[in-house]
Amino acid sequence: MKLKRLIFFSLLYLPLSSLAASNTATNTLHWKGITPSILPSDSVIITGPNGLVPYVDSAGLIVADNSGVFTSDNITLELHYRACTNGDTTGNCKEDGIIEGETTEAVGDLLNDASWTMNAIDTVVGTEDMNWPFTFTELKMNGLPMEKAIPITTTSGSVIFNTENAVPMGRPLAKGQNIEVHTVISSSKSI
Repeated sequence: MKLKRLIFFSLLYLPLSSLAASNTATNTLHWKGITPSILPSDSVIITGPNGLVPYVDSAGLIVADNSGVFTSDNITLELHYRACTNGDTTGNCKEDGIIEGETTEAVGDLLNDASWTMNAIDTVVGTEDMNWPFTFTELKMNGLPMEKAIPITTTSGSVIFNTENAVPMGRPLAKGQNIEVHTVISSSKSI
């Protein structure tokens, strides 16, 4: 008799617990950070907006579904002269020397005529490199697609980078799968 009551109460409890579950949504949150890989220059320094050092080197990807199609948040960068030890901020250090390191004191005047180059782009899904033909990840600067090793010259000072993959990756991605895009960007004063 006790067994029958236990089964009855278990069956009675089951619908109540499944009813409660229908009002509950579950999601997994992920954050990602990358240790900056800066190759310092003797005459220029890459910063964030308004000479911010250290600059933001990562942003979120906006992934709508499991097809592998995504867009991203923006990363804004600027190229500045490196400040001189004599106080000059216009890039005329000559023999007086520069302020070394990635610090606010090293940031000189903004260069409006900068050349920006994408040296590499890499899409990683989980731990797997997903380069062509699996992904058509694109890097854009100020809304224009960049091609590897082809510099783009700007006259605006600040530039805005974002990335997207508009083509499905050919197979559905697992739920909760992380996607990362890594790009190597270099900048120099336009000649």
